[in-house]
Amino acid sequence: MARSPWHKLPEELTERVFAYLPISSVLQCRCVCKQWKTILTSHNFVELWTNLTPKNKWFLIYHSSEVVAAYSPSSSRWNNIPVYDRCSLDSRQVLLMASAGGLLCFRNRNAEYPTLIVCNPVTKTRRVLPEMLQIRYIDIMGMVADKTTNSYKILVTGTTESTTDESITEVYDSRLGKWIHQCNSKQEFLQFWYEVHAVWLEGSFYCLAMPITASQGYRLLTYSMERREWIDLDVKMPSTDLRCPSLLICQGRLLLTGKIVECHSTRSICIWELKKDSMQWVRIDVMPGDVLSKIHLPYFLILQCQGNNNLICFSTHRGWQSLIYDLRDRSWQWLPENRAYTQTRSQLNGRNNLVGMPYEPSLAANV
Repeated sequence: MARSPWHKLPEELTERVFAYLPISSVLQCRCVCKQWKTILTSHNFVELWTNLTPKNKWFLIYHSSEVVAAYSPSSSRWNNIPVYDRCSLDSRQVLLMASAGGLLCFRNRNAEYPTLIVCNPVTKTRRVLPEMLQIRYIDIMGMVADKTTNSYKILVTGTTESTTDESITEVYDSRLGKWIHQCNSKQEFLQFWYEVHAVWLEGSFYCLAMPITASQGYRLLTYSMERREWIDLDVKMPSTDLRCPSLLICQGRLLLTGKIVECHSTRSICIWELKKDSMQWVRIDVMPGDVLSKIHLPYFLILQCQGNNNLICFSTHRGWQSLIYDLRDRSWQWLPENRAYTQTRSQLNGRNNLVGMPYEPSLAANV
């Protein structure tokens, strides 16, 4: 390093040069020498990098027992993240539930009470959250991060017993380090067969679910953090033949994707937008027939979608190529093959474990 031009640069200038590197390059440079590691782990650099570097949002698409396969649209590259090793987690004992602001939230598996663990894979930090106040069975979960305060909140709606008809909503606030009881409700639309993911938009969480006792099919629900209440928006679904719906947030727009199944056959895959003035789903595009035939999606296979800025990523449990739709030019593009995942693919006998979440790697996000 003594003969290198880097050695002659003032530390402030060195930090600024490094601050324009993508996060994967920053992590690699930390391993070059002690001097670079000191610079690249300093508080000043992390703050500078956060302010200067263009945000690189990834799609978390599928996972194995060792890594989570993430795709970066900006660099057109796969990043196979050793999340479980970096966060000291056993992949057999946890389930990824939510993502926000560079953080991942896991729930423990096969335990008497649910425990949530928040991790930052980049900084190798994690926090086991305190036990929820009353909830023992999770029905709905959502997460939102506030970059201004470097904090996050986690919304959980569930019950104390699997047989009860009273739902409880609690929110974890990282600034306070504790759970806060929000409300109780006996609304039948909050009783689900499975855990539902909620998305965040303009002060409220939204989720799409099919309640146990409801005969109307899928329902669009919203939770206002300010009013502390769940509301059934009573929005009619675009089709009674809708299957595998996903709720997405793209550039402040609430979108819905899903497949239309008729006579045990996938007829189409569509994208709709909720028009708030009329509270109706309006179709904005449909997957072209030639693309639909290549994705080869039997009616019984799960289709999972996720939104990220102007992009929507479509993935299935069978088949290893995912598809990205660009809202700006209404184009469809297949993702390149994740060659580093070849050995893992053979071990999984042709099936993948879908994740389906956007992720923005962060050097600054605190757990």
